[in-house]
Amino acid sequence: MTEAERFDLKIKHFTKVEAEYRAEIKRAQADMRVDPTRKKRYERTVAKYQRKVERLLPKIRRLREIRHRLR
Repeated sequence: MTEAERFDLKIKHFTKVEAEYRAEIKRAQADMRVDPTRKKRYERTVAKYQRKVERLLPKIRRLREIRHRLR
């Protein structure tokens, strides 16, 4: 396995995780509209996953830059 292929796998993994986090955010936002009495709980969930996405995006960006330099 070449180094570029390893970076491709890491990028694929991280983008999949990012998609899962974004799906969780959408699910919490939809639930918030349905059940406004528990809005605070859903806001915490949204904030938690948004922080996770914000921490993940620079990693993905850096890996893409490295992969681009390898090719």
